[in-house]
Amino acid sequence: MTTLYVCDLDGTLLGPDARPSEFTRETLNDLVQDGVAITVATARSLVSLRRVTGGLDLRGPAVVYGGAFVVELATGVTLVERVLNPALVDRVLGAFGRLGVAPLVYSVDAVDTDASGALHADTVGWVAGSESPGIAWYLGDRGQDPRFRPVGHAHELRRDGTFSIVAIAPEDELRPVVDVLRSEFAGEVAVSLQEETYLPGVFWLELAAPGATKGDGIADLRRLTGADRVVCFGDNRNDLSMFAAADESYAVANAGPEVKARATGVIESNAADGVAHWLAANARVGSRR
Repeated sequence: MTTLYVCDLDGTLLGPDARPSEFTRETLNDLVQDGVAITVATARSLVSLRRVTGGLDLRGPAVVYGGAFVVELATGVTLVERVLNPALVDRVLGAFGRLGVAPLVYSVDAVDTDASGALHADTVGWVAGSESPGIAWYLGDRGQDPRFRPVGHAHELRRDGTFSIVAIAPEDELRPVVDVLRSEFAGEVAVSLQEETYLPGVFWLELAAPGATKGDGIADLRRLTGADRVVCFGDNRNDLSMFAAADESYAVANAGPEVKARATGVIESNAADGVAHWLAANARVGSRR
């Protein structure tokens, strides 16, 4: 039986400093060298994923942007994509404008296509000068990110190729916005709200195409890899769909109560290298674990 191990990154595989520890790197790399299939499912982009996982020998397809895309890690080729209709994006951005919320708009361009699939360059657009404190933090945290595309006016934000629209702010500011968006666009978009791992009290409001979840990404990974069994690890609400789609799911000790309650079991925290310790003790090529 072929088992695929799928790890969330922030708060799970990565330590509190948003990097894998030396123990985690060495453990996972040894397992991969031995033939154990390990990949990731993350809300991060491929660019951001590569920035924080330097030294990890991850291979094969991975879920990025929370399920909007499945990419081949070695090449960057996009294997699965879920984007929003441009007319819908226009309506959603109009709603954000009426609500007085300035979002980030994530979009893609196909830059090359061959028999293996499309290689995409993703972009992040926003209206320069309208940044909320949360978005200003995000932009500063990412540094000189090649995806960034500031514009002068909201009408210049991308509609085509857009797969995610995001606001970052305290929960009490975003909760009323979530209610309006869920009512106005019921069934047309998936709306989620969850706390930022590294900035307590700040939340991400994200709109994406229906089906752009980590759970859908798990289904894609099964099909693409031929895995008979999937075991996953997570810590946050956006991991719950992944837990439901996997055969076994493990919450790290720093996960929230809701996540722990939905898991097969609870392991050590991300600060204590919980995923790496579990994999070292349980992961075997061709076994049920």
